Amino acid sequence: MAALMIDAMQLWGAWTALSSDGMTPSAGLTIVGDAATETPSGDARSLVAQSAGPVLDHRLRRSIAPLDLAPWPELRLTWQANIATGSRADAPFFLELRLGSAAAPIGSSGNDWRRRLPLDRADRWESPRFSLIDLPPLVRAAVNQIELRCVANTPFVARLDALAAARASIPADIDAALLARLDAKISIAGVPVAAQIVAAGAPLPATLPLLLLQPYDLQPAWALDAAGVTPADFTGGGLRLRGASEAFTLDYAVEARAATRADQAALVDFLLDALPRQGTIAVNDAALRLEWVTAPVRDRAFAIERQLIHLRVTAWRERGVPVVVVPVKAITTTIDPRERAGG
Repeated sequence: MAALMIDAMQLWGAWTALSSDGMTPSAGLTIVGDAATETPSGDARSLVAQSAGPVLDHRLRRSIAPLDLAPWPELRLTWQANIATGSRADAPFFLELRLGSAAAPIGSSGNDWRRRLPLDRADRWESPRFSLIDLPPLVRAAVNQIELRCVANTPFVARLDALAAARASIPADIDAALLARLDAKISIAGVPVAAQIVAAGAPLPATLPLLLLQPYDLQPAWALDAAGVTPADFTGGGLRLRGASEAFTLDYAVEARAATRADQAALVDFLLDALPRQGTIAVNDAALRLEWVTAPVRDRAFAIERQLIHLRVTAWRERGVPVVVVPVKAITTTIDPRERAGG
């Protein structure tokens, strides 16, 4: 996934806890840094926010150098909390993300962009997505303010790992996930063995030993039904339903390349452990199906002297435009007593 890091949550002093007036320090909201807890980003550095007492409209705020987010379709915030939160009565939202710029500060006229933070399960890292499609152009072109505002008096302890702008890509993201699983995970003669993606039809690299991955096929998975719509982009006045997703399969040939059969056998043993015949691979926080498949038909067969594992990854791609949904507060039905049943 192509990404632009906005805040890696490492400059803890850059954040300020403010009261509901947006100026004076908050007495009920605290913020500290943590350099001990493991994080999805791998840096073991996170920002910990905690509320105590009434904190409605209190906020955490920081300034950044202006960033142009126009090329980026969405944000991803990696976070966890000690309680689940969402649009359910038993787990209401308690935090909301806002953005601002010098031309359109947070709370100014014309800048009403906000996103409430969902968390399906307590004490588990999640990375909800927030569309930037409706972020006002004056903000999107030069974001320099980030704010997390309390939208309830719910006591909480929240941990923030990273805020990034993102752009998903099925091939590139799966390539990256496979490389992350295989690259430098085994050593031959004390030297870590690299994993490398080679474009379909490109010449083979001369490097030995090497774990070589070649994508060679992409097909629609007609046998799989389209996944249903997904609720997202929660605000105080509604949400969006992301479009249904269609399934595709991507096929790869994985080769253990080495100068000797002994080295090749060691690499193959590693691949047998790293790539189960039927399993999953994490891609952008989603577990995608990963499985072995038989070699392709003869007209696309690889040279017989190569020892290959053929992999298939099933991925989903959203289609259509998200639909804005506004909650219904009341339904009124009028019945005419003079109307005959079935009339």
